[in-house]
Amino acid sequence: MGMSIRPKGVGRRPLLLGALAAPALIGGQVQAQAGRPLNFLTWGGGFGRAVRSSFSDPYTAATGVEVRDITPFNYGRFVTAMQNRNPENFDLAWFSDEVEPAQAGAQGLLEKLDFALLPNVANALPSARTDFGVSPYVTVYQIGHRTDLWPTAPSSWADFWDVAKFPGPRSLGSWVGGVLEAALMADGVAPDDLYPLDEERAYRKLNEIRPHVRVFHNTSAAQPVRQMLYQNEVAMVLTWSTDFIAANKAGRPVNVVWNQGFYFSPLVGIAKGSANTRAAHDYLNRMFAPDALTSFVKSWPTTPSVPAIAERLTEAERGLSALGNLERMVNLSRPYYLENRERLQRRYDTWRVV
Repeated sequence: MGMSIRPKGVGRRPLLLGALAAPALIGGQVQAQAGRPLNFLTWGGGFGRAVRSSFSDPYTAATGVEVRDITPFNYGRFVTAMQNRNPENFDLAWFSDEVEPAQAGAQGLLEKLDFALLPNVANALPSARTDFGVSPYVTVYQIGHRTDLWPTAPSSWADFWDVAKFPGPRSLGSWVGGVLEAALMADGVAPDDLYPLDEERAYRKLNEIRPHVRVFHNTSAAQPVRQMLYQNEVAMVLTWSTDFIAANKAGRPVNVVWNQGFYFSPLVGIAKGSANTRAAHDYLNRMFAPDALTSFVKSWPTTPSVPAIAERLTEAERGLSALGNLERMVNLSRPYYLENRERLQRRYDTWRVV
């Protein structure tokens, strides 16, 4: 689940924006517009099944409101629909990151959330509760590495760059997110001093590692680069890490580096002018209910955005998440990427192919 990046992995009707009334609370339950489900532009696969079993089906059982999945999510599809009066009747959209909903909100395509209707969100991490979106989990993006190649394990981006102490081919992703930050931390910049990014310094450092990058993998297709690490075709990689953590616990010779890794929250927002705004708020609020969120992170091993959920997990389940490690990690800057993402990506793409 970008900032228009997210690998994870992920139908349709007309509405005049603002022409229909929001659903009302009737007998303590949220009533959606008569006869119409909540239409959710979201992701499929195992992630989508976990969302349905933990959030959508229980919501329908509790309220009688059907949740209709429309997959896969695509930011361009959402924007085009909203700019054309939402012919697909989107109510909810699960974005790739924190930047997309900030951008869509600034363009008037999302409802500003009413946090009085979202009491369960109060204890979520700041990155997971914004004006235009909330997320029950955070995504982690970090170094994955072999554990059988060197006498000591790498522990920082400086080690990723140190091909004398840690020889072997590297892989970076096609998405610029985290790449410049990694180069700067490898060059000695403290995490708290990363933004605004010193791009010239970052590219000087990237030029050092470039001869050792075997492949710039497709960030949105995690499986091929996972296989490259499992098959020892690369020694270290910047990528999504949950599968490596699980593989390590299953005995494979791979692991991750928490220190200086990255995290962000793939946010869910409410389409501007949705006829089901109140029901959509209710759905989002129920995602953060302890039982629902616990079920989700057990079904789809990831990091809950409410730290207290850790108390409900087994030690093994906590080990599959970044809980307890976020203080050593970097939350990719939403404001910086909102302002600079397209320019940063263009320059990085040019650097990769030259």
